Amino acid sequence: AAKAMASQGQGKETMAEPVLKKPKVSTFQQSLGSEAGLINSWNEWDTLEEIIVGIADKAVIPPREPAFEMKVKDAGALSMLDASGYRTNQSIKEANDQLDYFVQLLEGEGVTVRRPDPVDFNVPVKTPDWEVPRMNTSACPRDLLLTLGNEVIEATMSWRSRFFEYRPYRGVLREYMKRDPNMLWTCAPKPLMGDQLYRHDYPQDYGPDNARLVRDHVYLTSEEEPIFDAADIMRFGKDIFVHMGFTTNEFGFEWINRHCRARGMRAHMLHFPDDLCPFHCDATFVPLRPYLAMENPSRPMEAHERQIFKENDWKLITAAQPNSMEMPPLSQCSPWLCMNVLSLSEKVIFCEESEKGMIDLFNEYGFDTITLPFRNVFEFGGSFHCVTTDVRRKGEMKSYFKYLDALDAAK
Repeated sequence: AAKAMASQGQGKETMAEPVLKKPKVSTFQQSLGSEAGLINSWNEWDTLEEIIVGIADKAVIPPREPAFEMKVKDAGALSMLDASGYRTNQSIKEANDQLDYFVQLLEGEGVTVRRPDPVDFNVPVKTPDWEVPRMNTSACPRDLLLTLGNEVIEATMSWRSRFFEYRPYRGVLREYMKRDPNMLWTCAPKPLMGDQLYRHDYPQDYGPDNARLVRDHVYLTSEEEPIFDAADIMRFGKDIFVHMGFTTNEFGFEWINRHCRARGMRAHMLHFPDDLCPFHCDATFVPLRPYLAMENPSRPMEAHERQIFKENDWKLITAAQPNSMEMPPLSQCSPWLCMNVLSLSEKVIFCEESEKGMIDLFNEYGFDTITLPFRNVFEFGGSFHCVTTDVRRKGEMKSYFKYLDALDAAK
């Protein structure tokens, strides 16, 4: 019996171990890079290494809509909103010439520059809730894109004509996400922008009722849903400050605040009650380097909000008066674009060449300035800060508010 069992055992074939095949690497996975740290920018002043600069191609005159009309203060210019089509070929060329020269200077300083894809803005936009006959421009990426460390956030935007303004930047953002394995790409909740979002009875004559509402922190937009423009946010490392007004509401701030808290950051509101048409922060309050920021003398912030800077050893200096109070029709901007500067580093600032008062002020505080003509860009919605958005600056997240750190530690 034993011999029979042995004979049967010898007749069995030994089972070979299965060969495990390595999972196939997809074409998409092969396309992913390993440039960790490609996206990295925590504040407005660390040494700049890579940036996006806007273009004026195929820009149009924005249409009439609730969120925009008050921005155009001149009645004659307001009538231009009824025009249709592109801005003039001459104005587009002149703006692009100055933007291109700006790019040359940035590249000469060793900065990598990316540009958005050209998009035709002279097309109607329609959703189930509203429609407008055309869009706006891709001259001002700062209005849309906010970089917090390794994350790029697409803001909700607040004008219907800017609803699809993310489209020119999707190509470069896709590329960044493929190249940098640590990049986070976040889109804030897209608003419906229905009629309920806008206060249609809001006074727009810059009169006493307008002033009273702004001082009570009541703005053109309601709290129907979260809205914010990225240009309402100034980055100070661990802390960001959010300009409240017509383009960012409290619901929008709440979204930003929760998002920052989840990342170990702090968000703070700022109000400027003497600004009767509050749009964007970068012509009102601008950080220049650690513990030094610049404020608009005609738009002081609320006293209790100012206290946070005093308690944390920040010096706030007063911006010089603009060189000229004249602005191009439909520029959407005030003469305080003289404050709309871009820091190349803690020591070097880009400034419009005609703003002699600002140049002297910067020199007084130890900055070197790189000056160039830029007024032809103003018609398209901004100056150096508006027409750029950071991709990478040297440095890491730091706190510049030790009193807040102590409060956090005591919790």
